[in-house]
Amino acid sequence: MQRLTWCGMLVGTVVVLAAQGIDPKEVRVSAVPYFPKPEYAVKMDSRLVEVGVVVRDSRGHPVSGLGKSDFQVWDNGKRREVSAFSVQSFTPAATAPAAPSAGASPRPAKPRFVGMVFDDISMPPGDLYHAKAAARNFLKAGLAANDRVAVLTISSGLVLPFSADKTALLAAIDKVVLRERKIDSTGCPLLRPYDAYLIANHQDSTALEVKAEELMACSPGICGGGRPRGGGATTACLRAMTEVQEMAKALWEQVRMQSLNTIETLRNVVDFMARMDGTRVVLLASSGFLSGTLEYEQDEIVDRALRANVVINSLDAKGLYTEDPPEIGQSASVRSGIYAQATGTRSKDSGNDALGNLADSTGGLFFHNRNDLDLGFRELGMQPETSYLLGYVPDPPDSRYHRLKVSLAAKSHDNVQARKGYMAVAPPEEKPAPQRPIDRELLSGNQSNGAPVTVTAHVEKLEDGTPVAHVSIQWDVNKVPFRLKDGARLQNLRVVAALLDERGNFVTGKEGLAELELSESSYGRLARSGLKLGINLEAAPGVYQLRTVAGDDGEENLSASTQPVELK
Repeated sequence: MQRLTWCGMLVGTVVVLAAQGIDPKEVRVSAVPYFPKPEYAVKMDSRLVEVGVVVRDSRGHPVSGLGKSDFQVWDNGKRREVSAFSVQSFTPAATAPAAPSAGASPRPAKPRFVGMVFDDISMPPGDLYHAKAAARNFLKAGLAANDRVAVLTISSGLVLPFSADKTALLAAIDKVVLRERKIDSTGCPLLRPYDAYLIANHQDSTALEVKAEELMACSPGICGGGRPRGGGATTACLRAMTEVQEMAKALWEQVRMQSLNTIETLRNVVDFMARMDGTRVVLLASSGFLSGTLEYEQDEIVDRALRANVVINSLDAKGLYTEDPPEIGQSASVRSGIYAQATGTRSKDSGNDALGNLADSTGGLFFHNRNDLDLGFRELGMQPETSYLLGYVPDPPDSRYHRLKVSLAAKSHDNVQARKGYMAVAPPEEKPAPQRPIDRELLSGNQSNGAPVTVTAHVEKLEDGTPVAHVSIQWDVNKVPFRLKDGARLQNLRVVAALLDERGNFVTGKEGLAELELSESSYGRLARSGLKLGINLEAAPGVYQLRTVAGDDGEENLSASTQPVELK
């Protein structure tokens, strides 16, 4: 029986597929945390562009005492008159007044929503430990009176909804545990994820040549006695280089899918934040992930964030890193050592590309190359002691990105921090947002069997003893409608599984996708054995209702079921 697990273990997926004689490219499995979709579009007022500004002196301290006339604003190079101005002061939650005095007008301040996201897939134990410690310190001293914080992870999604309860938030951070997923090759040649990226995407011919020579050293007969490839510095034969290229493509596909899952989760977090009525900030703590070839997916996150006024602040949990001792495989040569030293910290630098891009493009900050993570959380998450809110009337919306520049009217050495731009879009009509059938069905409570699947569930425990609900979805491939293209059978199979509390409130969920592009021989194997996939859902001990909805790409034929499950 074919069994694949929709919890990100892509290496195991590839192994199982290979054992069944199925090319991993024919069945691509991915999963991301699921967030309930909003029923209505968020209403946005585009008549006034608001720009939050922080002015710091040469020592990094916020500058107070400035007025409306001290600021100048340019929109796409055009000077704008500041028509609205206010000064905002940071008030720690512990010292905030309980209520305004008699006769005083209350301060009209909407909540600030901080989505604290831990990339528990990328962070090794030391990085996660220090990031959690810094997050705890931030919660104890950095929250303002109107702050609401949610705790989220890349692997599981929502750990705790938005709350101002520090005790609950600290407990939620304690629940964040290591889910690091290392993807490396075994055997010969030694391929690191960064090597695979370079070779698979034709970024570095030297990397391919070095690894092909290593393959020849541990497999002397691979060239079949033929002459090595000539005309250059390499002595590798064409067959060795071709095999290494294929190894790199397979490894890179696993790395790319893991990075894609991370990016898709961040996109869902941005959509989740967009529903909040107030200032919206994502604080992402990560050790970085390779994101080459995923520029379009990053641009999609940026576009959504800019439209919803969500700022992404990124913190590199690696801190100040140095060059690690080069990893040398069993068949390494002198040239292998030179290549490993030449790449140096490039793999770590490349892992930071997405963190820096998402922060810079959404008007956020990127804290990196520093070991003081406490300072990082304070700079990224804490409201400055003094900040300013400027507002001006823009031109009619043109659905384009507008660059912003804010400066002080008088020449000064002070540093002005402000968002770098915004999307000039018309406010959406106040009507229900388009919703996928699978989203509507999830919370409907209906039972249906339109898709050829059988769903079962039982409780398993992770290696650390954490109980999870393991949802097993068995597809009858014979009854799945396929599209035919170039001799292949195409279909996407989608499943959303969620745990609901006793009142029917959403607790946690995961959405899995299996993209099928089957040859006739692979279709025959799966038609005989079936396709079995799994989703793991993690939550606090308790009794839940497990809601599962499955369907094909058109989502016209859905199967939905509900069953009780107890985690203990």
